[in-house]
Amino acid sequence: YDDVCIIERLFSSSLTALVSNQAPRKLKVCHFKKGTEICSYSFANTILAVKLNRLRLIVCLEESIYIHNMRDMKVLHTIRDVPSNREGLCALSSNSDNSYLAYPGSSLTGEVQVFDTLNLKPGIMISAHESPLAAMAFDMSGTKLATASNKGTVIRVHSAVDGTRLFEFRRGVRR
Repeated sequence: YDDVCIIERLFSSSLTALVSNQAPRKLKVCHFKKGTEICSYSFANTILAVKLNRLRLIVCLEESIYIHNMRDMKVLHTIRDVPSNREGLCALSSNSDNSYLAYPGSSLTGEVQVFDTLNLKPGIMISAHESPLAAMAFDMSGTKLATASNKGTVIRVHSAVDGTRLFEFRRGVRR
């Protein structure tokens, strides 16, 4: 496993997904305790991010996202025409009942597209920030999504189900 640039582990299991610098378009799924490769996939472009939960494996490229079934590793769905996402920014909820994927809905503003990976259908679009997104993460229940823009002054938490803004946290002190 020399020169690994992306590695994701399925919770505390021995299952890992990794991408190396020598083969940035190839995803390997391995059992790291046994040192065995379970399967591998090659993609047309560089893999920018990999996310795992008990049901889904997500592979994020700059302009597309692949959703795999964890049981048999088959591709279930491809999201094409994703706005340019050079950083591979995406988040996958760890909750199996609310298995949502979030990714930028725009490369110019802070819109977030939420996608239901169980039913393989787009969910809501959240206008989270005016500036492009820098980070996002789901809570453990998969019902709340926290986002930050590249300005870095505000973190907003929205409902992943209906997009309602629940919380806003600002950097600095107001007097």
